[in-house]
Amino acid sequence: MCYVIITGRSLAWLLLSLVAFMLILTGIMTPKWLLGQPIVINENNKTSFYVQSVGIYNRCIRMTHDHNNCAPFSFYGLATDPAVYPTPWKAAMFFLSLCAAIQFSTVLTGVLACCVQSVFKKSVISLAGATQSLGGLFGIIGLLLYPWGWGASRVKRLCGEYSESYIPGDCSIGWSLYVTLAGVALVFATSALSKTADKAANSDKVQFQMDEGKQLICLA
Repeated sequence: MCYVIITGRSLAWLLLSLVAFMLILTGIMTPKWLLGQPIVINENNKTSFYVQSVGIYNRCIRMTHDHNNCAPFSFYGLATDPAVYPTPWKAAMFFLSLCAAIQFSTVLTGVLACCVQSVFKKSVISLAGATQSLGGLFGIIGLLLYPWGWGASRVKRLCGEYSESYIPGDCSIGWSLYVTLAGVALVFATSALSKTADKAANSDKVQFQMDEGKQLICLA
């Protein structure tokens, strides 16, 4: 007999896992990891300014309040010339993408766990939580590798000659890096929450309703 078990804690774990995945994906896709200094221009007797930025795999040559000129610089993926796509950024992209992929797989596993509670006598939720911890470690590695590439020639052109590994020079850190950091932190939080979600899904209240023959079990 197949039981569908939904508890408040398992639902919270699932939703937060989805939020963590979306935060990491947003950070990877947006080009605002490093922001250059504003550049002032005069066009048609009108003064305006724009900002250049780079992300983990894309960049914006010109960003204004009404127009963004952005595109990826990793045309050949990890095979792109290191002078164009710094090697530490390639590694960071790999580990962060792996973290996002693992987190997405745990979201799918969380949906499956509503109907299939165990695999090979192991709780599906507890296995997913352990996998999330591994994904979080990959995310931490990616975040540590990214500033290692700040000494690359590409970054020096944007941030000045004083930029070095882990020193952004004249650049400022953009919101994309903070969003990714929040997503990785939330991965560890959801990994911890999976333990309480697993206990709720295997509680005496759930077992009692299963003994009564209920197939759809919803608990706060």
